[in-house]
Amino acid sequence: MGILKFLDTREIEEFAAGLAADLGRRFPPTSEARTDPGAVHQLKVIVEGLSARAVRYREQHHLGNYKKAKLGNVFKWRLKEIGYSPEFVERVTKDLITRIAVK
Repeated sequence: MGILKFLDTREIEEFAAGLAADLGRRFPPTSEARTDPGAVHQLKVIVEGLSARAVRYREQHHLGNYKKAKLGNVFKWRLKEIGYSPEFVERVTKDLITRIAVK
């Protein structure tokens, strides 16, 4: 039974999809083209907030490597589905995963 719980990632998938949706709502793909200091700062604050939520989730749920990877992959694919460019998706996902990987 313990193995099956280890492989159950539905809760993580929902959490990661929620993070991606939150980013999409607060900084839509059309905002990606903005390079003004205000947009850069806004994106930085949003990503830091999402990362802080992900770190809290990791601490509360004691995520191992498999589940951290699952969180990152679901987040990444949802951002692509929302319509962000591949470069943006890679940059934001790398930032999020780096923060949850470090203890």
